[in-house]
Amino acid sequence: MGKSLKFWLKISGGIIVGVILLLFVLQWFMKNKIENYLKNDLPDTIQLTYSDLNLNIFSGSLSLNQVEVSRIGETTNDILATAKLEQLQVSDVSYWSYLVNNTIHVSNIQLERPNIIYNHNAKIQKSNYKSSSNKPYDKTVKVDGFFINSANIQIRNVETDSLMLRVENTKFSLKDIRFDEKTSAQKIPIAYADINLVFESLFFRMGDYEDLTLGHSEIKNQHVSLQELTLKTKYTKQKLSQILPVERDHYNVVVKSIDINDFKYGFRQDSIFQFKSPKITFTEPNAEIYRDKLVADDESIKPLYSKMLRDLKFDLSIDEIKIADANISYSEKVKVDRQAGTVNFNEFQATIKNVSNTYVVPTKTTLDINTQFMDHAPLKAYWEFDVNDDTDLFLFKAEIDLLQASYLNKFLVPNLNVRLEGQLEKTYLTIGGTDDLSRIDFKVSYQAFDVIILKENGKEDNKFLSGIANIFVSKDSKKNDSQFIEVSKEGVERSKNQSVFNYIWINTRAGLLKAMTFE
Repeated sequence: MGKSLKFWLKISGGIIVGVILLLFVLQWFMKNKIENYLKNDLPDTIQLTYSDLNLNIFSGSLSLNQVEVSRIGETTNDILATAKLEQLQVSDVSYWSYLVNNTIHVSNIQLERPNIIYNHNAKIQKSNYKSSSNKPYDKTVKVDGFFINSANIQIRNVETDSLMLRVENTKFSLKDIRFDEKTSAQKIPIAYADINLVFESLFFRMGDYEDLTLGHSEIKNQHVSLQELTLKTKYTKQKLSQILPVERDHYNVVVKSIDINDFKYGFRQDSIFQFKSPKITFTEPNAEIYRDKLVADDESIKPLYSKMLRDLKFDLSIDEIKIADANISYSEKVKVDRQAGTVNFNEFQATIKNVSNTYVVPTKTTLDINTQFMDHAPLKAYWEFDVNDDTDLFLFKAEIDLLQASYLNKFLVPNLNVRLEGQLEKTYLTIGGTDDLSRIDFKVSYQAFDVIILKENGKEDNKFLSGIANIFVSKDSKKNDSQFIEVSKEGVERSKNQSVFNYIWINTRAGLLKAMTFE
């Protein structure tokens, strides 16, 4: 080997060793710089601890182990939120992209087993949660994938030391994330391509009285699948009646699944929230609703559905809602010494179209309903209204097949001290009206009908009052050659402090009374 070759080999080897040493020195320098920044240069509102930091400048990766980070209120010094996680890993940071394009480009950011607790305090100003920095951000951040694995999340109410939200065993991912000067000005300050959220269970305290829970559920891009939803009053019926200032429903609702298809959301004019979906399906809802009418009346105004949709503070556009195989029961307790009276709808199927406050005339919201009323009587109903009509004009039609009057006694006996006998062979009703007044057209065929007024004990027949009542009630609907009696009742006035369904009921009652009593 010549001297010249040996010389150049030595030079080359020295350069390689020097570069390697330089890289190790650079890695040591960068690690110390990052550690110093995390220790000394984070905002005063952020507290961070970790067990160790691993940096590899060759691969552009960084990891922190056993991380704990806390967000402190700027004025209160209270802990607003804490997060503990086994590992934070950043992979494949592109130095070239940063040097040439002023873009921070990261392949993946991954959080392993984070436990996040947010302490909600209604007394704290929203400004406490915002960054105090007003400096414009002149760089672009691109992240190919952001992943959270096996997360547990809690939101707690500081004032009551109670749980508001808990989500367990959560997996979350975002793809193709971008943050720049343009997105930073948006309501949602990032752009992304794909979203995936999966959790095993969720608990949410909806307010002072009801809790909501979910089983295994997921959001994948524009599809939501929610399983085993429950909405339940957290008190017993008796306890709720004791603490209520005014009457309120007691809920026991279970829904097997809810599917929201192809949903989209965003902000109109970067301020008004928008939600759209072509179809939402509720599968096997079972709802038991109870109201104690012995509690003080709630005198607040109950708007019709058209006004409720019209007055929403956000834009809603749902083309169709399907309710499949529902069972619904509603009970009212009117007398202290009686059990509540109950009405129920089984095998309830409904298609609701154009649930929206964005559609324009002549589009109307419509409901088509098929169900079994009081366990045996087939009932079909159709309901329509125009959200854009300020008078809240509506049309409601119903058709009920053979209804044994005795089945109504589950509601009438405990609540009205009245028992019926006989049968309604066929009933048609059409109600049209506004938020103020309505008209019902009523057509019914019935036979062997008796009204029995009970004594105060609710068991024995008050023969005197029953006799008087039946003087005014025809036994059957036969009139001339027709099996039907047809009547109309104008000017049925809405009690605006009563529910929408009360309006339907008082119309139906007015039609039934006029059809069955002698004129």
